[in-house]
Amino acid sequence: MKKFKIFKFSLLFLVFTSKTYAASNKVLLKEKLTTTLNLKEIFFASPVIYSTLIILSVVAFSIWMYCIFTFRISKNMSPKAINDLKNYLVKKEFSKATTYCHSSKTLFTNLISTGIHAKDHGPEHISNSMKAQGSRFTTKFWQRIGLLNDIVVVAPMLGLLGTVIGMFYAFYDINRSIDSIASLFDGLGIAIGTTVAGLVVAIIAMIFHATLKFRLIKMLNAVENEAVSMANLMFCKKRAK
Repeated sequence: MKKFKIFKFSLLFLVFTSKTYAASNKVLLKEKLTTTLNLKEIFFASPVIYSTLIILSVVAFSIWMYCIFTFRISKNMSPKAINDLKNYLVKKEFSKATTYCHSSKTLFTNLISTGIHAKDHGPEHISNSMKAQGSRFTTKFWQRIGLLNDIVVVAPMLGLLGTVIGMFYAFYDINRSIDSIASLFDGLGIAIGTTVAGLVVAIIAMIFHATLKFRLIKMLNAVENEAVSMANLMFCKKRAK
């Protein structure tokens, strides 16, 4: 009976000590996470680099949102414009069609206007003229997407620059004082954060670039196919005459 009481007391003591140890470990882990993930300290370790990366991320998001609303088929080729221009071309009212195209400055009307001006030179010349005009008109679209590609290149380089500068200052401090090993590793950890931030911004910009490129190519194919069909309609009517 005495041995059983001793065993019971030992078991309760082990349970109590294990719970106390687990609670203390949780407190230490929480304190460690809060000290190692101090975003304010990380930001002010390299404020210029982080501020530049934040500005680049805002610019990338703004370009993406603007192009999402711009690269739409309905915005560059409305059903009303298709029906009106078809009616003008069927009736051979080329002057009215040209006036309509000039009043509505979209990609589709630009291609139709170019095709009308080249309608007397055969289908091949009409097609080449419309493709050339489409390339010139969509240059501004590709330039906007190109800005995202530039951000993809610049952001990791800025992050790497912040890391190299942080490592330089960390090793510069260790040369002055051998006892600053802890501050050395803290400095290296903070310095690596700029590379992580730069990679995150670059990945986001790359995703934006891929989605906008797919959307732009889809829109250009739809507009070009519709414009070419109407160019063929103009040429057919000319042959029949």
